[in-house]
Parts: sequence; C-alpha cells; structure tokens
Amino acid sequence: MKRHILIFVLVVAMLPQVKSQDDGLEKNYRRNALATMMIYHPKDEFGYDVYNIFKNLPEQEKYDEHQIGLRVIEETKITGVKKGPGLHRQEYGKSIVLTQAEKEANAQAILKVLNDAQVGNRLVAKWFGLSGDDISTATFNTSLIESRGAYDVSALDALKAQYTIDGTQALLSASDELLEHTFVLVSDMMYITAEDRAEVASAVLKVLTLADECSGRNIDAMTKSFTGFKVMTHSYLYQLEWNDSIANEFFVKYYTQTPDIKKVQAFMNDKSLFRMKYVAQESCNFERTKIKDKYNRTELLALITNRSIDKNIAKLQRNYPAFQVKTPVLSVETDAKGKNKIIKAAIGMKEGLDDVKNVKFSVVEPKLDPKTLQVEYDHVAVVEPIKGEIWDNRFNAVMEMGEGAELSGTSFKQVSGGTILPGMLLVQDKK
Repeated sequence: MKRHILIFVLVVAMLPQVKSQDDGLEKNYRRNALATMMIYHPKDEFGYDVYNIFKNLPEQEKYDEHQIGLRVIEETKITGVKKGPGLHRQEYGKSIVLTQAEKEANAQAILKVLNDAQVGNRLVAKWFGLSGDDISTATFNTSLIESRGAYDVSALDALKAQYTIDGTQALLSASDELLEHTFVLVSDMMYITAEDRAEVASAVLKVLTLADECSGRNIDAMTKSFTGFKVMTHSYLYQLEWNDSIANEFFVKYYTQTPDIKKVQAFMNDKSLFRMKYVAQESCNFERTKIKDKYNRTELLALITNRSIDKNIAKLQRNYPAFQVKTPVLSVETDAKGKNKIIKAAIGMKEGLDDVKNVKFSVVEPKLDPKTLQVEYDHVAVVEPIKGEIWDNRFNAVMEMGEGAELSGTSFKQVSGGTILPGMLLVQDKK
C-alpha cells in the first residue's frame, strides 16, 4: 500500500505547492540542508508571476534539498511590523535601504510565522521520515539520516551492534551534525519595471534638453523601447534549534519505529520544543533591461529572481561559517610548465566568485570517526581562484553566453599547505 507523508495543519494560508524531486546523486560528504520560501505580495503587479517563477526555480545544488511543503508566506498573514499586515519594504523614488531596526522587525515577524506554522516540527519530521497511511500507522525511520550522513556501512553496522534494544540509538549523537545544519531561507522581493523608470527618465530628459516636439517623440520612443526589471531582494536566514537536550527529548518522547498514535500525535502537537532561530539577513539590488521583443519578459523575471537570491546566499555563506558550502575537488593537474598544481572544483560566480580579489579557500579532508560517526575536517592547504578561469554557473549563463559559462568548473592555484587530492573539500575563508 502506498505510504504518504503526514502533513501538519498550518495556521498560515498558503498557495498550492509542487514537491521537489531528489537529484539522485550520491554524496560522500555532509552538506547543509536548506528549505527556501518567499513572501507573496498579492497586490504587487507581478506578485503572482513571481510566485509561479519561484516555485519552479532550480534547487540550490550545493545544499541538500529539504523542502517541507511551505514555500509561500502571504504578506497578509504577517503582523506586528507596522500598522496593518505586511513587512517594511522600499518604495521606488524613496528610501532604497531599510534601516537596521526595520530589518530586525521584519526578521522577527517572519520568525513568528515560521514557529507558529511549526516549521521546526516539519523539518524534524522530514529528517526522520515520518510517514504512514494515517496517524494510526505513522512511524519514524532513519533512512534519510543514514543516506545524507555518508556513513560507512561497516562502521554503522558495528556501532548499531552495540545496542541490544534499538540499533537506531546509534544515530542519536551522529544525527546532531545534520540537524544542527538545517536552514530556512525566506526571501522578500520588490520589483520595479523598466517602463516605470523610463517614464521618469523621459520626463527628466525632456526638461534637461529643453526638447522640441520632434526630439521629445524620439526620447519617448527610446525610453519605451526597453523592458525589464530592477529588484531589491531581502533574504532572511533561519536555523533549526537542535542540541543534546532537544534530541534526547525527541527520541524518548516521540520517536517510534512501530505505530504509536499517542507518540505521533504528541509530536505533531508540540509547539515549543522544535523551534527556529533567526541567523542573519542580506540584501541586494539586481537589474536587467532588454530591448522589447528580444527577451521574453517571464524569462527576464526568472533570471533576476534567481540571481538576486543567489547573490544573497553567497553573501550569507561568506559571513556565516555554519551556512558555508563545502565543494569537492574534482581534479588536480600540473600546469603547462610542470611546476604548479591546478585544482578544479564545481564552484563559480553563482557562489560569489565574480569578484576574486583577496578570495582564498581552505582545503580540508573529511574523516569519519568510526566510534562516534562524527565527521572531523583536517586542514590540508590553501588555494585561490585563478583570474580568467572562473566558471559562470549562474542561472541562464550559457544562454547569455557569459564569459566562463563554457567551463565545467573554476581553476584554483595552491598558495600553501600539503598534498591536495580529488575528493577533498574547499571551504571559503571569511574575508
């Protein structure tokens, strides 16, 4: 009989969602887990278009996809920030930067929505495979933990054998690293059309040039021949609260591999144990304008939506070590002179390497402790990207024929340290 994931009843109204598909790739290292959401503004001219684009954007491939069904938070459901519902937002022609107090107010209001919607419960439920035909048959399992933990099978079996009652207890401490690195990114986007800006530009040009009727018509034609958007995107990062105390309470009170309606119901009703915490916020402007009939407007909207979110993620990665990605070394080759080692890795402009000045990466080697199943990372070397050999892996880079889009990865040169081997991991050093 087909088994279905149990869905919590949310207090937040949402639009219909589509489930993300697993990429099917095997990982031999542990990655951060990420769920992404957006704030939906029903009154915005392009609000519904942005919603449709957002839900179909590709997943962040450097993170383990951890979507939980909640992808959209309606602005009308957010309160406590200002008079009436909604968040602080920039307005065209007025302030282009939110104050720190406004950002903090937004972040805390979103945090309340996430916790009221029991997002923490939903993240934990996905980690431990809560599923069943209904609540009376629902059970937990550790399949996802074992899969994403990249555990050596023999080491896992040996550790489980130490427990005579329930072998899954072997994963109690081992799962901590995975759950502690579970994040939710909520993005709020405001769009301004190029036409709106062109109308202002047209008026200004006519005044500045004292244009006659003929030249005035030319200016109108010039400014109206372009289409595009400018977006200001604020991305708010949240992290699942998880520690030994929370883990112990979860496993004692709620975890069950056999149907236990009381335990499962109690887990679903617990609104205090599994909480999210606010980490940080980043924002960016992104603009793209194309001549009309040369670029599909929906495609243009998808481009700047994706790239603006990517830019914020790259900023968060640089500034908050817990959110950083680890990128495997693909190959190590000797340069044409036979002296220097060229290291290649699948990381590029999407991760913020468009500006490589003073950017360095540590090369680390992951080692699994067979007794605890905890992973330690030994420092091996330091590398830096080679200018002119940066992979443009941004959204639609190939279609736009961006410089470096034809590459399959970025090339690095070794600055210091020992022997680098394929499979070791690159971690960007904080500036």
